Amino acid sequence: MKRKTALITGATSGIGMACARRFAVGGYNLIITGRSADKLQVLKAELEAGGVEVLALAFDVCNREATRDAVASIPDAFKPIDVLINNAGLARGLEPEYEGDFQDWDEMIDTNIKGLLNMTRFVVPEMVSLNHGHVINIG
Repeated sequence: MKRKTALITGATSGIGMACARRFAVGGYNLIITGRSADKLQVLKAELEAGGVEVLALAFDVCNREATRDAVASIPDAFKPIDVLINNAGLARGLEPEYEGDFQDWDEMIDTNIKGLLNMTRFVVPEMVSLNHGHVINIG
Protein backbone atom coordinates (compact mmCIF):
# COMPACT_ATOMS: atom_id res chain seq x y z
CA MET A 1 0.00 0.00 0.00
CA LYS A 2 1.29 3.45 -0.94
CA ARG A 3 2.06 5.80 1.92
CA LYS A 4 0.12 9.04 2.06
CA THR A 5 1.84 12.28 1.15
CA ALA A 6 1.76 15.61 2.98
CA LEU A 7 2.99 18.87 1.46
CA ILE A 8 4.13 21.38 4.06
CA THR A 9 4.99 24.99 3.26
CA GLY A 10 7.35 26.91 5.50
CA ALA A 11 8.96 23.68 6.69
CA THR A 12 12.37 25.22 7.40
CA SER A 13 11.53 26.25 10.97
CA GLY A 14 8.96 26.43 13.72
CA ILE A 15 5.52 24.97 13.21
CA GLY A 16 6.27 23.81 9.66
CA MET A 17 9.31 21.84 10.78
CA ALA A 18 7.34 20.37 13.69
CA CYS A 19 4.56 19.35 11.30
CA ALA A 20 7.09 17.64 9.03
CA ARG A 21 8.51 15.67 11.94
CA ARG A 22 5.06 14.72 13.23
CA PHE A 23 3.73 13.62 9.83
CA ALA A 24 6.94 11.60 9.31
CA VAL A 25 6.27 9.75 12.57
CA GLY A 26 2.72 9.22 11.31
CA GLY A 27 4.06 7.36 8.27
CA TYR A 28 3.61 10.02 5.61
CA ASN A 29 5.96 10.74 2.76
CA LEU A 30 6.69 14.44 2.68
CA ILE A 31 7.05 17.32 0.30
CA ILE A 32 8.74 20.06 2.31
CA THR A 33 8.96 23.58 0.99
CA GLY A 34 10.56 26.84 2.00
CA ARG A 35 12.77 29.61 0.71
CA SER A 36 16.05 28.19 2.07
CA ALA A 37 17.36 25.23 0.06
CA ASP A 38 20.10 24.65 2.65
CA LYS A 39 17.66 24.39 5.57
CA LEU A 40 15.40 22.11 3.54
CA GLN A 41 18.31 19.77 2.80
CA VAL A 42 19.17 19.52 6.51
CA LEU A 43 15.58 18.64 7.38
CA LYS A 44 15.33 16.25 4.44
CA ALA A 45 18.41 14.32 5.62
CA GLU A 46 16.99 14.09 9.14
CA LEU A 47 13.63 12.79 7.96
CA GLU A 48 15.06 10.35 5.44
CA ALA A 49 17.24 8.88 8.18
CA GLY A 50 13.94 7.86 9.78
CA GLY A 51 12.82 6.01 6.65
CA VAL A 52 10.59 8.68 5.15
CA GLU A 53 10.67 9.61 1.47
CA VAL A 54 11.16 13.36 1.20
CA LEU A 55 11.01 15.80 -1.70
CA ALA A 56 12.45 19.24 -0.88
CA LEU A 57 11.32 22.16 -3.05
CA ALA A 58 12.90 25.58 -2.49
CA PHE A 59 10.71 28.46 -3.69
CA ASP A 60 8.79 31.44 -2.35
CA VAL A 61 5.02 30.96 -2.14
CA CYS A 62 4.62 34.69 -2.91
CA ASN A 63 5.88 34.03 -6.41
CA ARG A 64 2.89 32.62 -8.27
CA GLU A 65 4.90 31.32 -11.24
CA ALA A 66 7.50 29.65 -9.00
CA THR A 67 4.70 28.08 -6.97
CA ARG A 68 2.97 26.79 -10.10
CA ASP A 69 6.23 25.41 -11.48
CA ALA A 70 7.16 23.76 -8.17
CA VAL A 71 3.80 22.01 -7.88
CA ALA A 72 3.97 20.95 -11.54
CA SER A 73 7.43 19.45 -10.92
CA ILE A 74 6.24 17.04 -8.23
CA PRO A 75 6.97 13.51 -9.46
CA ASP A 76 4.25 10.86 -9.60
CA ALA A 77 5.88 9.00 -6.69
CA PHE A 78 4.67 11.82 -4.40
CA LYS A 79 1.16 12.00 -5.83
CA PRO A 80 -1.56 12.31 -4.95
CA ILE A 81 -1.06 14.90 -2.24
CA ASP A 82 -3.28 13.80 0.62
CA VAL A 83 -2.64 16.73 2.97
CA LEU A 84 -1.65 20.31 2.19
CA ILE A 85 -0.42 22.30 5.17
CA ASN A 86 -0.31 26.00 4.33
CA ASN A 87 2.09 27.14 7.02
CA ALA A 88 4.46 29.59 5.29
CA GLY A 89 4.21 32.99 6.88
CA LEU A 90 6.12 35.86 8.34
CA ALA A 91 5.72 38.90 10.55
CA ARG A 92 7.33 42.28 10.04
CA GLY A 93 7.53 45.41 12.14
CA LEU A 94 7.04 45.96 15.83
CA GLU A 95 5.70 49.50 15.71
CA PRO A 96 2.07 50.37 16.51
CA GLU A 97 -0.30 50.05 13.54
CA TYR A 98 -0.68 53.79 13.18
CA GLU A 99 3.09 53.96 12.53
CA GLY A 100 3.24 50.77 10.45
CA ASP A 101 5.35 50.42 7.35
CA PHE A 102 3.31 49.80 4.20
CA GLN A 103 6.09 47.72 2.67
CA ASP A 104 6.07 45.42 5.71
CA TRP A 105 2.30 45.04 5.40
CA ASP A 106 2.53 44.29 1.70
CA GLU A 107 5.18 41.63 2.33
CA MET A 108 3.07 40.00 5.06
CA ILE A 109 -0.07 40.01 2.89
CA ASP A 110 1.87 38.59 -0.07
CA THR A 111 3.22 35.72 2.02
CA ASN A 112 0.53 35.02 4.61
CA ILE A 113 -2.51 35.43 2.37
CA LYS A 114 -1.51 35.34 -1.28
CA GLY A 115 1.03 32.56 -0.69
CA LEU A 116 -1.67 30.43 0.93
CA LEU A 117 -3.99 31.14 -2.00
CA ASN A 118 -1.28 30.32 -4.55
CA MET A 119 -0.58 26.93 -2.98
CA THR A 120 -4.24 26.12 -2.58
CA ARG A 121 -4.98 27.05 -6.19
CA PHE A 122 -2.29 24.77 -7.57
CA VAL A 123 -2.69 21.78 -5.21
CA VAL A 124 -6.39 21.49 -4.46
CA PRO A 125 -7.76 20.90 -8.00
CA GLU A 126 -6.22 17.41 -8.00
CA MET A 127 -7.73 16.76 -4.55
CA VAL A 128 -11.13 17.80 -5.88
CA SER A 129 -10.78 15.61 -8.97
CA LEU A 130 -9.98 12.63 -6.74
CA ASN A 131 -12.61 13.60 -4.16
CA HIS A 132 -9.91 13.16 -1.53
CA GLY A 133 -7.61 15.39 0.48
CA HIS A 134 -7.27 17.72 3.42
CA VAL A 135 -6.08 21.30 3.69
CA ILE A 136 -4.77 22.74 6.94
CA ASN A 137 -4.28 26.51 6.98
CA ILE A 138 -2.10 27.88 9.76
CA GLY A 139 -2.33 31.60 10.45
